[in-house]
Formats: sequence, structure tokens, C-alpha cells
Amino acid sequence: MANLGQLIANSLWFAFDALDFQKTGLVPKSQLKVLTHNLGVLLGLTRRVEECIQDHHSTKHLSFTHYHYFLTKEVLAEVDDGSTPYEQLKPYHDALDDTFWLLARRAFLERDVPVFSEEAVFRLFRVFCLLADKYEDKKVLTQVCLTVGEVGEVTRRLVEALGREWDEQDFDNLASLIPSFSFPVFLTFLEGRYAQDIETPALEDAVSDVFDFFVEQVMRRGKLYQRLSWAPLWVCREVEVVPWALRMRSRGGGGLARAGVRASMRILAGVRGQVGLRSSSTVHSIPDSGGARPCRFTLCTSEDKLLQFAANDHKSKSQWLHALDTAIQNTQEALPFQMLLSAERKAERAEEEARATAEKIRRASQADIIEQTQAELVAEKIARAEAEAAAREEAAARATEERRVKELQGLREQLETLLEEETQAKRDEEIVRSLQARVLAEEWERREELERLQQEQRGLLEEETRKRKAFEKIQEEKEKQLREAEARLRALEKDRLKLDRELRSAREKIVMSERGKELLEAKMKVKERTPPVRTFSLRPARREKNATPTRSSSFNAHAAARFLRFRSRHDEPDHSDNNGNSDSNGNGNVETS
Repeated sequence: MANLGQLIANSLWFAFDALDFQKTGLVPKSQLKVLTHNLGVLLGLTRRVEECIQDHHSTKHLSFTHYHYFLTKEVLAEVDDGSTPYEQLKPYHDALDDTFWLLARRAFLERDVPVFSEEAVFRLFRVFCLLADKYEDKKVLTQVCLTVGEVGEVTRRLVEALGREWDEQDFDNLASLIPSFSFPVFLTFLEGRYAQDIETPALEDAVSDVFDFFVEQVMRRGKLYQRLSWAPLWVCREVEVVPWALRMRSRGGGGLARAGVRASMRILAGVRGQVGLRSSSTVHSIPDSGGARPCRFTLCTSEDKLLQFAANDHKSKSQWLHALDTAIQNTQEALPFQMLLSAERKAERAEEEARATAEKIRRASQADIIEQTQAELVAEKIARAEAEAAAREEAAARATEERRVKELQGLREQLETLLEEETQAKRDEEIVRSLQARVLAEEWERREELERLQQEQRGLLEEETRKRKAFEKIQEEKEKQLREAEARLRALEKDRLKLDRELRSAREKIVMSERGKELLEAKMKVKERTPPVRTFSLRPARREKNATPTRSSSFNAHAAARFLRFRSRHDEPDHSDNNGNSDSNGNGNVETS
């Protein structure tokens, strides 16, 4: 079933019942065709869905079950595929409930002593249709009724909205007298017990609060301070939380909803703006800090928009956080949040009733058990008296038997002593055998261990023998190579000595030749520098023309002495270095004076 079909099932039943003038549970197709056409117009369907009703079921009349099935499959399926969130279905839900109210309201507005206005009755009608269930009566006609538990929830909310204290015991006493709560009975119950002597404005406001809580899904409403995003200021706003949005309302918006204004208009009345809530939205509490506004919390929307709010106190802050968390968890639900809570409450009540029934059955069975136990106790007493008489008769026989038993026990003790001795001997023998077996096993283990060690040593010895042979072979090869290398070294040493001798002789020859060359050069220089021998007289010498001055003989003597010293110096043994250089100077030339 589509979710929209489940939402409008109860209000559709009231419209169907209003068209059923004969109260037979059947309505002509001609009347349903007009209703279907209006529903198609409200849903914005392009095709004429009312034409399909003629082909649905071969009769001229349709029951409520058949008509509801037709609407669900042929009309409502155009806008609801079964997974559409309630946020998108709510405009259709409001419009369809308004249409069904127009057909069914005449029967509810004609009352003897009306207390609620038409608008208040309409709102209670919406609340009733949201929480009620369909039942089958004895005439096999569908009936829409509200359970006692749900009536208690609505009534408690209404009484608290009026500022009164809720008396649950009084409600239970009154509700126990009413077999079922249809909508007329529900209205009469509220007007007769809880709406008397109440001013009309207060009653209208209380019904409006109940309507907003159950139908409009307002989880919490009140004042919050919002921090502006464009300035460090806090603004007080009227805020209400619904499962799909956080609405900002104007201060006077609550009085714009008047009688005759439909639900879709009431939703938008006084709304200045709203923040969409999705399953990805998050709400976080901000710890209080010095110098900042207390009781703050943030709301992060699905568009990554961060809003900061502040409550009046910590209690209201906790309530706002709980309301926002609950709203975020139910944003994608296909049914209203209060409808889901009602289903949970009904399931809990059904479990409680089942437990109460089981407890009654248990108590009844327990009473039967007590009676049966008492009868068994009487029979037990009689049997006990008979048993006591039989016991006295058996006492004498038992004494005789006890004496025989004592004798037998003495014999038994002797036999047990002998048996224990034999058992101890066998146990000792088993211990000795086990010790011998253990010693033998240890000997075998040692022998196996020794054999294993001997095998390992044999293997290690063979391995060492192989390694020794290989090492000896390698050593012989190395010695052979060493002898060959020594022979080559001796030959090279002989060649080196021979070459050294030849090198020394060559060096000596070079030195001798250098010395002869230097001596020859010195002789040549001496001859070039030797002047002619001259004599000196007391007379002044005459100078001839073109005469060349000559040195005296003493000069020749000195020159000869220097030549002899030079020769004796060169006749000394050679003190040259290994490179053939002389000790006279660094470049091998003889220094002359």
C-alpha cells in the first residue's frame, strides 16, 4: 500500500460513509466518480482517472475496501511510489483531508450543545483520523475508532494546553464506561468532561496546540536567540521544530489561522523562513565559557551551513537538542512522526495486555495447583499414619536385622582389610614394574641417543677426512707453485745483479768520459788565459805604438799554481751519487776560479 493511501484511509472512510445514505457499506460508482475527479484535480493529474472506475469491479456499487484499493493503485500511485518522504506528501495529505471533511462535516457540526467551533472540530477530526484504526463490527461494516490509550494521549495534551493538571485516574474511570471511541463519541467526551466552563479563545488555542503537535508534527516551539552571520549580534526568534525543517515564525503569526483557511495555508501562516533538515544534518552542544552567551548550540545543515543558537536555560537547551536530534532521525520517514509514535504505543499496550492475560491465566492455574496440593496433603497424612503403624511392626524385625547386620559388618571389615592388603601388594608390584619399565625405557633412550651420537661423530669424522684430503691436495699445489715462484725469483735476481754490474760499468765509463772532457776544457781555458812572460826594470818603460800591455812573470806563477790545484782536485776519487752527479755542484760542472 502506498503511504499516502494509508494516511487518508480514515478520513476517506468518513467521506465514503457520508455518501452511503442507506448505510449498507456500498456507494454507487456515479457518486464515487465525481469524488475521484475532484481528487485527481487536487493531485494535479493530467489524465482523467475517474474513467477507470467503471472498469474496476463489475458491479455498479463499490465497498470502501474496493474503492480504497482503486484509489491507491490508480490515483495515489501517480504521486506516491511508496518511498516518498512525508515532507513531500503533506500538501497532498492536507488537501485530501480538507476535501473529505467537506463531505463529512455536516454529521459532526449538528450537535445539541456544541462547545467547539467548526475550525476546532476540523482540527480534532484531523487528529482523530491520524491516530484512529479501522475495525470490523458485527454487521461486517468497517468502523473507524480511536483506542482508549490514544484518547488518553490527546486528552492529556488538551488538558495540559488549558493549563490544568491531568488526572489519569479520573480519565480511566470515565473511559472504562465507553466501549469504543468513534469521532462523535470522542467529541462528546471532550466537550462534556474537559471543555465545560472554558473560555472560547483559550479552548481554541488549546485545540490549536493539539493540532500542531499531532498533525503539523511540531516537536517543540518556543523562543531561541540566533547569532547573525553578518554581525556579532543575537536576535530573539520564535522557532518551531518539525521533522523536516526548523521554522522561524513571526511573533504575530499564530493568529493568522482562521476558520475556513485550509491546512496548507495554516502551515505558511506567520512563517518568515525555515532551515531544511536532512539525515546528514548534525546538532552539537557548545560548552559554556566566560565572556560568551551561555546555553549555546549549533546546527549544521546538509548544505554545510552552520547556525548558532542560544536557549534561555540549560533545561530548555537539552529539550531543544533532543527535539532536533529526533527531527533529524525522522526526516526521511514516509509516515508522520506522531503516527509512528502512536503505532509504538499501540504495540506496547498490546504487549501489556498480553502479559496481563498471561498473568491471569497463570494465577488461575496457580489456584488449581493449590487445590490439588491440598488434596495431596490430606492423602499424604492418611498414608503417613498407615506408614507409622507399619513402621512400629517392623521395628522389632529391624533390631534383629541390625544385629545380623553388625555381625556381617565385622566379617565385611575383615574381608576389606584382607582385600586392602592384597590390593596394596598388587599396587606395590605395579609400582615396581612401572619403575622397571621406566628404567628400561630410559636405557633404551640412552642407547638410541648414544647410537645417534656415534653416527653423527662418524659422519663428522668422514667429513673431516674429506676436508683434510682436499686441504692436503690444495697445499701440495700451493707448494709446487711456491717452488716455481722461487726458481723464477732466483733467475730474476741473477738477471738483476748482472744488469746492476753492467749499469755500474756504464756509469763509470760515463763518469770517466765526463772527467776527461772537463779536464780537456780546463786545459784549453788555461792556455787561452796564459799571458807572455815579461821582465821588470827600474827604468820607466817606453811605450811603443800599438804595444799591448803584458803581465809580469809573477802572474804566470800564480796561474800555474791555480792550475795545479785544479788538477789535483779532479784527480781525487769519484764521490758522485747514484745518479752520476758530482759533489762539486748540482749540475755536474767543475767550478773554476
